[in-house]
Amino acid sequence: TIYDLEALAIPSNMDYEAAREESVFETLQDRDEFNYKYTYYAYVSDPLRKPSFWKRKDYPDVIYRSEDAKLRAIVQEVMAYHVIGRPILLGTTSVELSERISGRLQGAMVRKLAQTLLIRDTWFEQTGTAEDGRQIKELLPLAKPLDDLKTPEMRQVIKDSDLDMPLAPNDEANLPRLLRILGLLAEHTERLISVLQSGIPHEVLNARKHTEESQIIAGAGAFGAVTIATNMAGRGVDIKLGGEIAEEILASVNRVLKRNGYDEPYEMTEEARLAALKPLSEADFGIYGTEIEYFRKHMEEKKRVRVLGGLHVIGSERHEARRIDNQLRGRAARQGDPGSSRFYLSLEDELMIRFGGQQMESMLERLNVDEAMPITNQLVSRIVEQSQSRVEGANFDVRKHLLEYDDVLNTQRERIYSQRDRILTKDDLSEDVTGMLRDETQRRVPEALDDEEGPWKLLSWLEQIQPAFPLGGRIFPSYTLRLLLDSLGAAAMSAEEAQPALLALAERAIQAEAAHLHNAVDELLENNWANMQKLVTERMELLDIFLDSLDLEDETDTRNPSQLAQELTEMLRLPLQIAPDVAQQLRDDPYAVSDQLRTAVKEVIQALTITRLIGAVERVLKDSLDLAPNDLVGKKWDHLADQILDAIQKIYADRLTQYIGDEANPGQIARDLQTNLAKYVGRQLAEQDLLGMILAIPQGRRQAFDKKTHKRVWQSTSRLTYIHAAAVELEHRDPEEITSSVLAHLEQAQAAIRAEWGQTEISRLGNATLTELSPEAQAGLAQSLGEHVFTTIKAQPLNAIDANIQNQIGDELGRQSLTIIYRELLLNVISNLWIEYLTEMEALRVAIGLEAYAQRDPLVQYKTRAFEMFTNLLRDMRISVATRMFTFRPRNMSDAQAGVQKAAVPEIKAAAPQPHSAQKPAESGKKKRRRRK
Repeated sequence: TIYDLEALAIPSNMDYEAAREESVFETLQDRDEFNYKYTYYAYVSDPLRKPSFWKRKDYPDVIYRSEDAKLRAIVQEVMAYHVIGRPILLGTTSVELSERISGRLQGAMVRKLAQTLLIRDTWFEQTGTAEDGRQIKELLPLAKPLDDLKTPEMRQVIKDSDLDMPLAPNDEANLPRLLRILGLLAEHTERLISVLQSGIPHEVLNARKHTEESQIIAGAGAFGAVTIATNMAGRGVDIKLGGEIAEEILASVNRVLKRNGYDEPYEMTEEARLAALKPLSEADFGIYGTEIEYFRKHMEEKKRVRVLGGLHVIGSERHEARRIDNQLRGRAARQGDPGSSRFYLSLEDELMIRFGGQQMESMLERLNVDEAMPITNQLVSRIVEQSQSRVEGANFDVRKHLLEYDDVLNTQRERIYSQRDRILTKDDLSEDVTGMLRDETQRRVPEALDDEEGPWKLLSWLEQIQPAFPLGGRIFPSYTLRLLLDSLGAAAMSAEEAQPALLALAERAIQAEAAHLHNAVDELLENNWANMQKLVTERMELLDIFLDSLDLEDETDTRNPSQLAQELTEMLRLPLQIAPDVAQQLRDDPYAVSDQLRTAVKEVIQALTITRLIGAVERVLKDSLDLAPNDLVGKKWDHLADQILDAIQKIYADRLTQYIGDEANPGQIARDLQTNLAKYVGRQLAEQDLLGMILAIPQGRRQAFDKKTHKRVWQSTSRLTYIHAAAVELEHRDPEEITSSVLAHLEQAQAAIRAEWGQTEISRLGNATLTELSPEAQAGLAQSLGEHVFTTIKAQPLNAIDANIQNQIGDELGRQSLTIIYRELLLNVISNLWIEYLTEMEALRVAIGLEAYAQRDPLVQYKTRAFEMFTNLLRDMRISVATRMFTFRPRNMSDAQAGVQKAAVPEIKAAAPQPHSAQKPAESGKKKRRRRK
């Protein structure tokens, strides 16, 4: 059901052989000495229809009221079968029960059990009473647990009932009676006396003897063997009737037979070896006489074991799963050997207690049923099987319920792994990555335009994912720079036209930044005021609680004023400075200083809020507001806000003067532009020239003092940012128009990178031929150029190929290089996010059970939450790919070229974005220091 597989029941070997047409066997039935109907197989050619093979006899379960009565019955059956020599496998459900039964097979416990059996039988015989299952008052002392039953108590029962019998079980007067009770013959007297004297020899097989497991099981089928094993112990080793003879003995037998004319004795069966040894004399055995005698004895005992009925399996308790009980039973009657099984149960067993055992116990107690009376009703056995079926059904429901949890994650896992397989096998990943970029852009543009602060966040994200980057001796602009270039109104202009246009652009950027910061600080002021009022209310409540808790009449309060002041500051969690006289008043009359403390608390909270506010604004400005927080404490909040906003306006006014200036006093940017534009006098500035000027404007320098070298140094500074000025260009534009513009720009960036990769590979290959490329690269070129064209030019030097075809080759090699980079990017993103997702899902599965307290189905909630989390995972993957697709660079440019790529995937790292900088990137790493000779 769980794996949606069909189940086919395969019959056992003998059932299959007997059911075949023209089979040499036929299936017959008979009854044994216990009137139990059993099945056996006889040869069709045998007129007497004697049994040649058997089917296991599964006797009905025997149920007792108490566990002690069950153990007594088990030991009694073990003793009877051991005396006649039939091997026994006694299965238990735990190691503890195995050791307990092992203790019952010791000599003292066996004798004590025999004494109770003799007393009961003698009592019924001498009183002339038939045993009808009811309790006998005189015999109740014998019903105590056998471990607690003492010899004097049994003597007292004999005395009180006036029984004429000796207590010793091995007394000559008791032996015939005990043989009759156990169903034994007089010829078994000697073995019975041995059992009564020294107990029943046995082996205990459990996890504590795992090194001897195979040896113990190998001898479990020997004549008179008794093996106690847990249900799981010894499985996988076949139990052979008569035991397994040592290889050394068989080797000696084979040597004797080899010496007496048998060519291949090692291929003979044991029965054939025994028949071959019969005509041989003692002289023929030579030095192997002892081994031959041992082999004959083994074969004789093997035959006796089969006659006695083979291996008998006793189950001391039903397992909650019938499968395990059937596995225990299956140790007997292997491959048509004779064998039988019986389970002993008690109403005190866990399975019986769980499913109606207490009700049956109450009924038997009302009926005054003797504990020693077994219950062998088929109805009770069916109830046990039904109980097992219910437990198995409950366990199945648990497993199926857990599987439903696993199916949720497994479905998601299949989808993720199918995407990974597609990434590993697909030849071109450009469309997939572009689709992710398109989806993310279409989601972000409407959100950015609906933002109250304007679309500057969209431009900030675009700057992050696709900054301006150098490409083949030129700079590919970011979308922000593209907007600024378009705002200039011309793709090319003279130096005289560029000076005022660029200066106006810088001025607009400073003013837009000032307006944005003004609005942001204004909102920050409102939030801080609201938080400050909330904090004041909370601390006032704590102050009232503290003042109310001071009991002036409590003479046991030994806190001094300083301790009270310290407790108050700790409770308020404020750096409150309390004067000594105020602290003394707290001790004497706390409400007298209530107003004074309230004012102090408000001032401290206000001072902390103002300090944090000014610090936050100064960090954004990277400049000082020249405002002292202590001077602002106690003033109205509106006055404070005006001072901070005025300070910001003054700073930006100073920046305009410093950077822009006027005609009489040009600022730094104006002077830098004049210097940079001097070389363009008399000629036009191309778009790349204007872009370089725009990138150079924000960069400035200032003198600073290096504390380590104690020298003046020049530090790079940012004079302005273009984000907010460019955002103004997007205001009042249609969202679809902006989305199309952004997507067109980003796709141009992709095409430019692809073309650059292709040209780099063309330049690197030089005079090489296309046959020197990897097989994957050649296959891609053959598909893009056509098989005929590729076959014609593949042996020619690349420089000799037509320019148009060279461009097609470069485009294809660039596509292959980008696919390699995209493949690594996608695998990296999926692997990292999927590992984190699995951890989150495991935490969700652990905690989801708490939903049951709210009367909600945990599985339904798990599926809902898992769907939401998986949707977020796919979104995060899309965001991560879109964010990093333009900034991933291979460490070695040539390693990523498809033309020479021999490994699977190149090692790739994320290149740092290059915001608004036309300067060449600095060389990485430090210069190596020369060693002195």
